[in-house]
Amino acid sequence: MRLDILKKEEAQKIKELLFTYEFNDYSTYRMLDREKLKDFLFNQILTLLKFDKNWVVVAYEKEKVVGLATLSFLFWDTKHFGFNMAKIDYLMARGDYTQAAMIKNKLLSYLFQICKNSKITHLSCRININDISSIHALERNGFTFMDTLVTYIFNRYRHKVLNIKELYKVRGFKKKDLQILADIAKEVFSKDRFHLDPHIPHMKANDLFSEWVRNCSSGGYADKIFVAESRKQPVGFLTFKLNKELERFTKYKIAGRGLSAVLPGAKGVYPCLVKAAIQDIILHYDYLEFDTQLNNYEVIKVWQRFGFNFIRAKYTFHKWLS
Repeated sequence: MRLDILKKEEAQKIKELLFTYEFNDYSTYRMLDREKLKDFLFNQILTLLKFDKNWVVVAYEKEKVVGLATLSFLFWDTKHFGFNMAKIDYLMARGDYTQAAMIKNKLLSYLFQICKNSKITHLSCRININDISSIHALERNGFTFMDTLVTYIFNRYRHKVLNIKELYKVRGFKKKDLQILADIAKEVFSKDRFHLDPHIPHMKANDLFSEWVRNCSSGGYADKIFVAESRKQPVGFLTFKLNKELERFTKYKIAGRGLSAVLPGAKGVYPCLVKAAIQDIILHYDYLEFDTQLNNYEVIKVWQRFGFNFIRAKYTFHKWLS
């Protein structure tokens, strides 16, 4: 078996492997065309190849592509935490469990050498819960399980807006809200993978979500920010962003990848925020998707109450390299 870094001009070689990949994040969206999703996945790899400090490693057997892994340097995370961080977006291989696990072990070893040469300290990876060979390969190579991320979706063509008593006014974001929202975000998060990683200082993990809110307010991480207020003071917020690349390939508008937080003790705020988001996507989008940790029971209960459907789950792993 031969392993090598993929060059842009060689990208066509990986198409056959990609097009048989069964753990595409959007494969369970019934309305999305399967062939267009294949093109979307291929474009994701092409996009990685455009930037320095991204690597696509390919495993060959007799010049046939039998495995692929990607490594992306995380510039923003690195700046925030103060050590070099990267993530594995894709880890895939042909064959049955034994063959796939063997190929993935070799791919991971190659990635570790890249990390060593690039002085990368921290690696993260999210894997579909059904991808057992990848899960076991990560565990055998020193990755530590951090959390389970579940995704629920609201389909505007199948679901209706739940009529609830709205206890709070929900409005759009104003610049004067920024510091209050940043403080809320800093206070409430504790179940995420950064807080659960014992090597990451809690203060840095807290500050991460404040910075996330700041990036949302500038339009970098969010297209929409909804703010719930009580007595004209913000008590919670919810953001989401359109997946423009996915829309380009499938023609469907899927909004998600958001952040939400509510002041402790402010009961009934989150359902009001969710209703406002649903009312917006019915006018402008096709799907609304939200992610959270599996043990975030209260949030999941709200989604289920509004008719959201469970669509996928992923395990998150971290590895420290020094």
